[in-house]
Amino acid sequence: MQFTILGALALSALVAGLAGFFLRKRRIRARELYQHHLEDALADGVLTEEEAEELANVRQDHALSEAEVRMVALTIYRRALRNAMADSRITSDEDKTLQRLQKLLGLNETDLRDDRDQLQRVHVLAGIERGELPKVSAPVDLDGAEICHWVVQARLAQKLTIPGAAKPPLARHTFQVDANTPFHVGGERAALQQSDEVLPLDLGMMLVTSRRTLFRGARKTAMLPHVKLDTLELYSDGIRLGTAADGSGMLFLVDDTELTAAILLAAARARRAEIKKIPGRTA
Repeated sequence: MQFTILGALALSALVAGLAGFFLRKRRIRARELYQHHLEDALADGVLTEEEAEELANVRQDHALSEAEVRMVALTIYRRALRNAMADSRITSDEDKTLQRLQKLLGLNETDLRDDRDQLQRVHVLAGIERGELPKVSAPVDLDGAEICHWVVQARLAQKLTIPGAAKPPLARHTFQVDANTPFHVGGERAALQQSDEVLPLDLGMMLVTSRRTLFRGARKTAMLPHVKLDTLELYSDGIRLGTAADGSGMLFLVDDTELTAAILLAAARARRAEIKKIPGRTA
């Protein structure tokens, strides 16, 4: 008798488990179907009344909850966001597409609260593409009309020369300050913190202003005017500022290398353009 009861309980648990499994599978298939219909409707950037009615019918036929509909909308938007951010450049068309998609999907700030950091990056990068640099409060005193565009925690580092067989250069993406090439990221980039050729020297703050890059650390202070900056080398976790005069420069380890580099390059180019407009000025 005891074994019969235990067997019945086990069978009941198995049936309940299978029922739950198949129910989850049905819900997943329903969301995938709705996502397919929604993506087709949004393909041309316009949601017509007929398409909206068809989507409503799909939701009703499959008893999709509001939470499931939001889940699908977020999936579509986040994929578009990732694709737009892939090269760390937001063109005017990409910015407009993301704004239009957010509106069409009915997503608000509450829905996107977990994407706040990425949306902030989109806002800044889109502004840079339009020639607008961010303005932030400077934690140190600046000169006259100097504007602070960015502040980030950074480690000042030094590239070492190691005796022995020559090693291939670390993979990086290089930007010329005097060029007009838009900032975008592509290709392989090495991690400086994993290299035995890089020695961190000091931890502090890296400031990008309208005139220079400034580092204030616990032991060191360093500064490089934008007019002396020749190249910007971007690694996966660091940035090297190169000068043409003597081949020297500054090397930083920072968390958000792409955004920091985009702001720095734009600020340096803007400063160069400003100097060219002032008669007799070269610095």
